[in-house]
Amino acid sequence: MTIKFKRNTAGFNELRTSAGAKALVREHAEKVAAAANAIPSTTTPAATEPYYEVVESGDAKRARDRIKTTGPRASRHEAKTKALLRGLSSG
Repeated sequence: MTIKFKRNTAGFNELRTSAGAKALVREHAEKVAAAANAIPSTTTPAATEPYYEVVESGDAKRARDRIKTTGPRASRHEAKTKALLRGLSSG
């Protein structure tokens, strides 16, 4: 016996962009960014601002957040320590 169903793409996109989905994605991104920011500074004097920040980059189809470096100094920190990769594995 075969059961056929029709996918409701609009409803599926509505679920993926709902407030709950956005909150869940943001929570995870902030945990990863916090873990990456916890990696000690590799420069002297030590940085006083966070190296990584969470930026919303979703669209009409899904909730999405991105973690980006805050500047050239943060990019060098990432290249040297691989803090985002460490943050991902700890989060």
